[in-house]
Amino acid sequence: MIIAPALLSALTIDEAIYQTINTNPQMSIKKAELNTENELLTSAKSGYLPSIDLSYSIGPETTQTIANFRKDVAVTRQEASATLTQNLFTGFDTMNGVEQQEARISSAGNSVADSANSIALETATAYINLLRNKEFLNISKENVEVHKKYLDQIQESVDAGVGRSSDAKQTLSRYENAQSVYHLSKQNYDNSISSFQRLLPVDLQSNPINKPTIGKLPVDNLEELTNMALLFNPLVHVSESDLRFAEAALRRSNAPYYPKLDVVAQAYWNQGLNGIPDTARYDEASGYNALLVLSYNIFNGLNDSANKEANRYRLVNQQSTLADSKRYIEAFTQIAWQTYNSTQTQLIHIDRNIMASAETVAAYQEEHSLGRRSIIDLLNIELEYNAAKNRKVTAEYDRILAYYQILIHTGKMLETMNVTLK
Repeated sequence: MIIAPALLSALTIDEAIYQTINTNPQMSIKKAELNTENELLTSAKSGYLPSIDLSYSIGPETTQTIANFRKDVAVTRQEASATLTQNLFTGFDTMNGVEQQEARISSAGNSVADSANSIALETATAYINLLRNKEFLNISKENVEVHKKYLDQIQESVDAGVGRSSDAKQTLSRYENAQSVYHLSKQNYDNSISSFQRLLPVDLQSNPINKPTIGKLPVDNLEELTNMALLFNPLVHVSESDLRFAEAALRRSNAPYYPKLDVVAQAYWNQGLNGIPDTARYDEASGYNALLVLSYNIFNGLNDSANKEANRYRLVNQQSTLADSKRYIEAFTQIAWQTYNSTQTQLIHIDRNIMASAETVAAYQEEHSLGRRSIIDLLNIELEYNAAKNRKVTAEYDRILAYYQILIHTGKMLETMNVTLK
């Protein structure tokens, strides 16, 4: 039902990305992880609250005490208690634990956005490659038809005794090569359909996709684009959140080096603890107390120091991960920007090349009709014309993809398409 609206008309790239993000299982996984981390925050904050324990035990006991003159006496022993424990100080363990969990929540939230970004880029790439390969297929099909036309012409000349058999064989060779290119293009196109349908299972036969147009960039300057990417890209935000988690974990590993202070209040009722039969009037004991309990571990088998060092290395790891994420974003923003501008310049010259090649093809055909050009000459210029058309498709779709890559890397893709993550 979610995909149904897109089936009513030709699918646009915005609709494809929107539908994919809202139906992709990876998004459900990331959202479930975020909900899990939100619930665990309550668990982390539980250290600020008291714990209350109720206990009751009963069972037979045979004992010898001074009170029963060292004789075996069978009694029914019962113990009941209610204990309230409130931690006052635990080496800032709870505070740093809460900060850790808040960093986890931030990381999980940014992971949702990063997954949406990755899915959007994957969808845009599959969408653009599908259109690109379709145009390559059309060009290769036209190329086969052109070669077939010339092959028929030269075969007629050979059969009439006015053509050279070597030209016919060379034309046949080129025709067979054009056929192989066509079938390779068909394979690539079919594969691109499968790749796209893995992301968004729609029937492309009855629901064609529209060629996307390039919109306006967030800013038309590489330095500002790079700064924007470092500021808004969710991958950087994930690494920053993970770094805050590692910092809190390192601070938390200092907790065992501090004493622990608790207030323990207890009410109790006991019976049969003294080895005196139930009939004795002093067999029952009850009372209550409130204690300030200070505990301090002075040796823990080097576990605490090892844990602290491990967290120190984890912090170094996250610092390096953040630096690597920033380098990654900077590099791929620059690559996308350079491709975007370079292909724009390429297309100017490619269009001129196509125009000149088309005019040359027309001129060669006219000269061929006058006997001044051979079929091989025509095939040569057709090959150049065909290559120019393929270069245009490559440059044109590389530029469209670079545009969407810039939006992805700067964290502006979903905003541009008005996609809201829920």
